Amino acid sequence: MSIKNRWKIAFFTLLGGIIFIIIMVGNMVVSTDQPTSLPNTFMDNKKSVQFNVSTHKEDINKLLNQYVNITTSYNVRLKDDVIEFKGFVPVLSEKVGVKITFIPKASNNGDLILIPKSFSLGKLNLPISSVLNLVNNSVKLPEWIIIQPVNKVIYVELQKMKINNSPIKIRVNHINLKKDDISLKILFLTDH
Repeated sequence: MSIKNRWKIAFFTLLGGIIFIIIMVGNMVVSTDQPTSLPNTFMDNKKSVQFNVSTHKEDINKLLNQYVNITTSYNVRLKDDVIEFKGFVPVLSEKVGVKITFIPKASNNGDLILIPKSFSLGKLNLPISSVLNLVNNSVKLPEWIIIQPVNKVIYVELQKMKINNSPIKIRVNHINLKKDDISLKILFLTDH
C-alpha cells in the first residue's frame, strides 16, 4: 500500500469520525424528548388463572436464548447482578458494538424496569441518555419494550409481550440477581 493511499484512508477515517461526532452532538442538542410517565398496564385478575413461579438466572437465560437471542439481532443475558444487552448499531455504513448493563426492578404492576448501570458504544463514552436514544432510533425492538432516554430507563411491558400467540402473560413479583432469586406470576387468560 502506497503512502498516498494511507493518507487517503487516514483522511476519510478522520472525516468519518468528525461527521459521527457532529451527528451525535447535533442529536443531543436537537433532541426534544420530554420525560414521560411509564405505562401502567393492568390486567383483570378475574379473567385469568395465576401461578406463582420461583426461578433462577440460569433458567431465564435458557428462555432468553430460545425466545429473544435467536429471533433478534441483539443478545440479552442475566449476569451476577445485572442484565446485559449486547448488539450492533449502524454508524457510517459500519456496525458498531453496543453493550449496556442494567439493574432490574419490578414495577408495581409486574412489568420490568431496567435502569442503566454501564454502557459502551464501540470505545466511545457517551451520556446514558444519548446511548439509549441511539439504541431506540437504530435497533428494531418489540413494541412492548419502551426506551425513555430522558428518564434513563427501559420499560418492559411483559403483559403486552406475545408468547407464540398463546393466552399466557407474565408478571414479575420480585427480582434479585445477587441472590439468584426471581419470582414471576404466570397468568393464563380465560374467557370469564
